[in-house]
Amino acid sequence: MIDTSKGVHHLRSASVLLLFLAAQSGPAQAQSRSGTTLAAYKTIDICAVNTTTWRYSGTIALWNEGAVATQGLNIYDRIQNKTGTVWIDGPTALSGTMPDIPAGTTQQTATLFNYSVDAAALPGTIRNVATITILNRSGSIGTPKGPEPKATFTGEVKPCAQPGGCTYTQGYWGSKPGVVWPSPYDRNASFYLSGQSWQGVLDTPVNVSQGYYQLAHQFIAATLNVANGAAVPAGVSTTLTLADNWLSTNLPSACTSPGSCGQQKDWAEVLDQYNNGQYPGGPQHCE
Repeated sequence: MIDTSKGVHHLRSASVLLLFLAAQSGPAQAQSRSGTTLAAYKTIDICAVNTTTWRYSGTIALWNEGAVATQGLNIYDRIQNKTGTVWIDGPTALSGTMPDIPAGTTQQTATLFNYSVDAAALPGTIRNVATITILNRSGSIGTPKGPEPKATFTGEVKPCAQPGGCTYTQGYWGSKPGVVWPSPYDRNASFYLSGQSWQGVLDTPVNVSQGYYQLAHQFIAATLNVANGAAVPAGVSTTLTLADNWLSTNLPSACTSPGSCGQQKDWAEVLDQYNNGQYPGGPQHCE
């Protein structure tokens, strides 16, 4: 049962384990004039195209918490598998020089990179690894360095299929008159520790506490979409669970200091993509 008085929404999916890694050396205001910092978060989903071919897909979210734009952004994203003790590189999902990430990225300008590759079915444990480097990381100017997020898939590989249902954005759920929320959710229920209702959170501008309200807005929309019958890929399900756990223990004030809550903003980006019908392998946006 879901306890809407606390806003708890636990999705029972252990299909994806996501690790958040950040290349950082202090808050943005402490960066050198020419250096910056970059955070990364990623997901992985696997489905079977046929008996011999699997589709490996997901998204990489990049968030620049520094005071200057990145320089020389490069991504080398690949699938790996392990049957013993050694990880072996498999198909490359994404590789090359990418557009640089602006400084002080907001939710509207944050960058997500989708990947999808059809390749042979792999035995053992499977993960996706993204080696992400920039040339102006604080403390390493001129040397390619950055985060290396990993996502390990541990669930059952099911046949690829057109995902059911469709998704609406937070604007639809929050401001469209006459929209009935799916059970058991109530606009007037208390939203975690915010001291506000679910509707009150949606009505609060994100600049009050960017990381918190960016995440909360997208979390509410995604939660309602799932309850409304939209299919939920494993990567989105795990992101919802991570967001649920964080919202259960944090106040809006947790994200008011400069450069804070970069990870939560990355979660919001993944959920925003899902809500807009743009997540790889996810349902389309409702007409």
